[in-house]
Amino acid sequence: MFRLPHIIDTYLKGWELGDGALSLSVTAPGFCYDDPNTGRIPRDEFVQFVEDFKSAALEMGGAVNANPFLQYTDVVIKDDKLPATVWCWWQAVGTELQGCALVKVGTEGVLHEKIAYFSRLPD
Repeated sequence: MFRLPHIIDTYLKGWELGDGALSLSVTAPGFCYDDPNTGRIPRDEFVQFVEDFKSAALEMGGAVNANPFLQYTDVVIKDDKLPATVWCWWQAVGTELQGCALVKVGTEGVLHEKIAYFSRLPD
């Protein structure tokens, strides 16, 4: 098994680059991703979800093949007990698409990610 720092760094790097397969490579067998708009994404649908997420960012003004795809700020890692918890703020580069993520990580890989979007309420 991988060490926690490697798992966390690789998972976040995959999202940063828009490389769902890279993030998937350090997920646990029971991994799932919760998105408030699309619902729960199981592990076997995650790479396609990342591609769809990139397409949505492109429609919102993001660049084709943006590198980085996501920019992270305020990454906080609490790893004094397992599962470790990672909180971060993210934004799709070149767009207003942004929010926060809560990621749970165990020795077998990333267990779960849940995100929330940040946006203005309608007038």
